[in-house]
Amino acid sequence: MSSIDPSPNSLPDPADDDSLARDLSRHRWLAGGCLALAAGGWAVSHAPFMPAGIAPALRAIAEAGMVGGLADWFAVTALFRRPLGLPIPHTALVPRNRDRIADGIAAYIDREFLEPAMLVEQVRRMDPAARIAGLLADPADRGRMVDLVAGMLPGLLSSQGDAPLAQALGRALAAGLSQADLRPALAGALRHFVNSDALEPLLREVVDRLIHLVHSKRGFVEAAVAGKSRWWMPSSVDKSLADTINEAVLGHLWDLRSPHAPAGQELRDWLKALPDEVADGSELAQRLLEALRQFTGPTVAGPLLHDLLAGLRDAALRDLERADGHIRSALHSVAESLAGAMQEPPVRDRLNQAVEQAFTAALPRWRQAIREFVAKTLKAQDVGEFTRRLELRVGRDLQYIRINGTLLGAAIGGLLYGLNTWLAG
Repeated sequence: MSSIDPSPNSLPDPADDDSLARDLSRHRWLAGGCLALAAGGWAVSHAPFMPAGIAPALRAIAEAGMVGGLADWFAVTALFRRPLGLPIPHTALVPRNRDRIADGIAAYIDREFLEPAMLVEQVRRMDPAARIAGLLADPADRGRMVDLVAGMLPGLLSSQGDAPLAQALGRALAAGLSQADLRPALAGALRHFVNSDALEPLLREVVDRLIHLVHSKRGFVEAAVAGKSRWWMPSSVDKSLADTINEAVLGHLWDLRSPHAPAGQELRDWLKALPDEVADGSELAQRLLEALRQFTGPTVAGPLLHDLLAGLRDAALRDLERADGHIRSALHSVAESLAGAMQEPPVRDRLNQAVEQAFTAALPRWRQAIREFVAKTLKAQDVGEFTRRLELRVGRDLQYIRINGTLLGAAIGGLLYGLNTWLAG
């Protein structure tokens, strides 16, 4: 399956980016305020007016809070950029590992959401056959489905592109026939015809028309004989010769018409041997195949297909304009027939099985394509933009790490100060 090549702008700007940015800014100020409060407590603990018993405790709490807050500030900042712009190793983790993160996200989606067993189980729970049966069983839903299909047909039958389509079909037909060995197919068709009950009526019809043609052209034969006769030949002799020719031709045609006459039997024997002659590639077979290829070539088949498509389209469009048209009636009949068939459990089970098999067969290609699409889309993003988007969505929660680090550090500092004081007695 062809891979998808996302453009750098594959991920559109979400509408709430500004809101996320304002929310992140508020939480940054909140985390910074906690750190500033710890720093202020540390500064106040050095003031001369602080009581001797309170200043050490406040200093210990403030120092531990500052350490915790600064450490977590460094950790959170190092995810997205270099703290204070300093080239400290193992910082700016997201920009430097953008491709690895993209592959990881794609792998996570593939593993957690595209696992075949899990998706097949979801398809089974959906019970597609039951859903389709429910839609078809309801006359109102069935009518809406028919209206939907009928409404789509005029657009599908639009005359735009008829000529290119006919030309393409003509070229495809000619190319396919030019490369294919048509002798077996042509021989099979001829064999089926000469052994069918349609042969004798067709032969009689053709011969009868030839007999009628000879009767109607008796004067032409007489004129032709008289025109070729010598000047001294009596006209009665010319007429007798023309009558003899006409009678001989008519007699032979009558013999061809009868399967019992020698000439008729020879004709039928030749026709029965013709399929084998075509299959063996005789000169006659080559002429027949060449005529077939010329007939199906673009110069002949193209216009024929164009006229055929145009005629079918116009007839279908006229029919669709009628509320009681044949196409709508046929769609209603098909939907109603399907509704009745879907009431049978074996039919529903078979349909569910077919859907599951088709889904299972297509899933490996879809799975690989989705994974590649996710990874390539993320990698196609500008590194700075990728980092900004990620920080907007997780940065708010990361600020709570800074807040908790400051508060927890202060609490631990106070606890340790109290424990040290108690142990010192």
